[in-house]
Amino acid sequence: MQAALASSVRAVAPQRASRRPTNSQQRQHARRQLAVRAAGDFVPLQAVDPEDAKGAIAIGLKFSDAGNWAQAQEYFERALELPGTGLKRWRDKPPALSTGELTAALYNIACCRSRLGDIDNGLVALAGCVEQGYRDFYQLRSDPDLEALRADERFEGLLRRFERQETQEKKGFLGLF
Repeated sequence: MQAALASSVRAVAPQRASRRPTNSQQRQHARRQLAVRAAGDFVPLQAVDPEDAKGAIAIGLKFSDAGNWAQAQEYFERALELPGTGLKRWRDKPPALSTGELTAALYNIACCRSRLGDIDNGLVALAGCVEQGYRDFYQLRSDPDLEALRADERFEGLLRRFERQETQEKKGFLGLF
């Protein structure tokens, strides 16, 4: 009985003593340790695969600060598909995007597309942003990232449409007050 117990202890002991990670665990650990250089900061690779819209927007902002517009656009577009921090309407569904997350993602998509020269889709993203409630028209007219969109004649028409709508909403009941 003792001999059988001793042999089973010997068989288990080397495994316990080594505790060396497998090759796949080593590769996974190495991937986690890799970093992406963006805007002078190091973003760990595991943070580059965001779990929610807020994380995707934060990573997209790092890339846009570094001038990597194509990569930033990917993360802003991914933010529209990921769960947000808004209301959780159904038990089996993830939380919806909050209004702030939605407008931030759309605004930054418009900036990226403007920088990349995709004017038509940039205006579509900007229109979506303003439709969701973004009302800082001064920022839209002065942001250097939107310069290519401002050069298009449709830009001012888009803003005027929403500015007019905003002034009508402020007038109140029957436009009397």
